[in-house]
Amino acid sequence: MVDTDSSKMLDSGFFENQIWGALHKAWKGYVIAKNKDEYEKMVHYARVIQENRLDLGLEVSSFDNIGMSATSFLWELAQKDNDSQEQKIVEEENYLGDHQYEEERFTDTHSEDFKDDENKADRFTDDNAHRETFTD
Repeated sequence: MVDTDSSKMLDSGFFENQIWGALHKAWKGYVIAKNKDEYEKMVHYARVIQENRLDLGLEVSSFDNIGMSATSFLWELAQKDNDSQEQKIVEEENYLGDHQYEEERFTDTHSEDFKDDENKADRFTDDNAHRETFTD
């Protein structure tokens, strides 16, 4: 179906026909949960329905009987988007701060001055003259 342009890829990463299938199943689940008076499942399926309808570009459904309006759903999405933008800014600032630290670390004027000590090289030779002998 992808090659025939019968279904296009949506922003969610799923194909349009997959979302339609999920929407159909979510409505079926919602109706069953409503008939069995299972509030948690009704909320779950209502949320899936709202997400799928938004993804398809359809008007978002309201479920006033369980307190899930389309407006509150869209407001929640806007808040999440705003929070993710703020998080991205914080991460960029942290990255820039780390990068600045790395630059300062490599250009530190108080770095140690390593000089070879000619006498220290003799410590690692097998010359027995420098070894102490321990006896009981």
